Amino acid sequence: MKEALWLACKAKTCCHTAIVVPSGRDVWRIARRLDLPPWTFLRYFSTSTDRPDAFLLDRSDVRYRLVLAKRQTRRTKSPAPCIFLAKTRVGDHRCGLGQLRPAACLCFPADLVDGLVTVRNDAGCTCRIWDIGDLDLRAETEKVEQRQNEAVEFHQVVATWNAMIRELPEGSSANFIDFCNFILEAYDQMSAPEVHASV
Repeated sequence: MKEALWLACKAKTCCHTAIVVPSGRDVWRIARRLDLPPWTFLRYFSTSTDRPDAFLLDRSDVRYRLVLAKRQTRRTKSPAPCIFLAKTRVGDHRCGLGQLRPAACLCFPADLVDGLVTVRNDAGCTCRIWDIGDLDLRAETEKVEQRQNEAVEFHQVVATWNAMIRELPEGSSANFIDFCNFILEAYDQMSAPEVHASV
């Protein structure tokens, strides 16, 4: 039901207005499945809060977070669309990632609050007011819990990276591409048993 309602929306304003912060596993899935370097579809921004997904590039303690890139557009009155949003000839908008969408997108508009699934109507959707009846509660609970588990997993990856950066010699630094490659290598290692098991 939820997927059908979302697909029926032509405008996909949520894909224009929302800032999508992917997990490391989201990044790894997209990069490996589509054979794309992460820095081609990601951007990073500085953050003043010490969040567990905020990464360092040097010993200055300036932290950054990942975000899906926006496609450049000539329109200035409306927000730029997600880099993966595709427009069809009949005017529909579709996500070019399909089921590879980041967990935040797959869960939308569901969220978990105090252990219960609820709906969010504050993330830029203009096509409808979402209702709990639009969701398959069991399926959405599984998706939201998986999203949270993947977030915790990413926090551990970022903590390992940040510890390495703090050990750099004074004046040394890493760059964003280094961080992206670290993510890919970390998830390659974590996923190696899955790959061998499926062969």
